[in-house]
Formats: sequence, structure tokens, C-alpha cells
Amino acid sequence: MSRTEVRRDDGELIGFVEPAPDGGGWRALAVFGAELATAPDRDSAIAEVRAAGLGVLAERWWYRDGEEWLPAAILEAAPGRVVAVVGDAAQFVGVIGNPDVAIPLTLTGPDAAALRRRAV
Repeated sequence: MSRTEVRRDDGELIGFVEPAPDGGGWRALAVFGAELATAPDRDSAIAEVRAAGLGVLAERWWYRDGEEWLPAAILEAAPGRVVAVVGDAAQFVGVIGNPDVAIPLTLTGPDAAALRRRAV
């Protein structure tokens, strides 16, 4: 399975596309590897990545801890690596006047892709 980089016009990496593992279409991926969407073809998957852009990193994400889905706020993202605040503290990340007291969680490799845009 071969990933293809998707870059903005200025050259910044914003995500990837890859064939779906079941051979049924393509996957649009965030810069750290989490799935953004599925698409019927490569061009549609690229369009999904471009539409989401890096702004998708500012959205609320979800992290599965055992059987429970917890809210997550992404602090840093790079290929194969993401740093996030998980749990109740995620809602306060970046709030003016709120000290960032939460301990960030660093996920790498396949674990980085475990974050989801929606709790499943």
C-alpha cells in the first residue's frame, strides 16, 4: 500500500492519500495518518485532503481509551506522530486565561492514526 503526499500550493504537507486496504477506493489521511474520509478514486481523495487542509487539526478529535471515547485536542502533528491533550482538559486547550495544566499524550506510528474525527 503506497501513500502519496498531498501538499498545498506553497509546498507544505497537508496529508496523504492511499488505496483502501480492501481495494474499494481510496483513503484521505491527515498529516499524522488518521483517516479523514474515504473516496471512490484518487482524485476525490486528494480533494478531501485539500478541503480539510491543516485546519482539520484545530477541530475536536476523539481518542479511544478502552471502551470509552474521550475528546482530544491536537497540539502538534507530523507524519506518523501526533501530540494531543485527551479527556476533559481538551475542551480548555487554547482558552485565554486558562493555564495549560493537562499532560499531553504523544502517539506515534500506527497509534497516531488511532485518533478519529468522530467517536465511532
